[in-house]
Amino acid sequence: MQYPLVSLVIPCYNEKDRVDRMFHELDIFLKAWQSRVEILIIDDGSTDGTSDAICKHKQFKPDCMRLIQQANTGKGGALKLGVQRASGEFILTLDADMATSPMELFEWLSLKKQFSKNELWIGSREINKKIVHDKKYREFIGHVFNAVIRWLSKLNIKDTQCGFKLYPAHVGKELFNELKTLGWAHDVEILVSARKKKIPVIEMPVRWEAVDGSKIRIVQDSWNMFWEVVRIGR
Repeated sequence: MQYPLVSLVIPCYNEKDRVDRMFHELDIFLKAWQSRVEILIIDDGSTDGTSDAICKHKQFKPDCMRLIQQANTGKGGALKLGVQRASGEFILTLDADMATSPMELFEWLSLKKQFSKNELWIGSREINKKIVHDKKYREFIGHVFNAVIRWLSKLNIKDTQCGFKLYPAHVGKELFNELKTLGWAHDVEILVSARKKKIPVIEMPVRWEAVDGSKIRIVQDSWNMFWEVVRIGR
């Protein structure tokens, strides 16, 4: 099977301690994907030497990897820049901790046979819970927050916040070019915008495992995300 050119967009903020894990998973994917791959790593104003760790890593491949640095804007802002710069036929956004490996694309293809040029596919940790591993208190808070998001945004989606999302390039660029929410709640704005534009959103099962060192501050970020979602829903 001939796979399409896919661009992986990975936002990073103070991910120095996770760089080895990131490159390990990327290397596995690059060896398996039988087509060209473009990897855009967006350093969103890191202060811990993330960019140096990436550039000097033995598995950094300048022929297919690009490191783009910007002042800190938030995860949504980093993704927006990466999607705008991407040149692939499809764009996969995923987190630097590789909580979900890019190898999940093969699982999706086994279910769907080929990528859709008109649908947005989003990873959902709610479809197959036996392959989700997280600390119980974080899982509980996630369920509560997701319920609030669904109530405020009127989105009929079980998991809006999983970072693993696959866009046909024209869909991704259209949605991200209009993105105004640059923080954690960017996913909600993207999905609300897709609904308004009548772009089908398909939830797909993923293997997801929590990785130590999360940048999310449970209380403060949840509060900030709440108000961002309130603004989006207006």
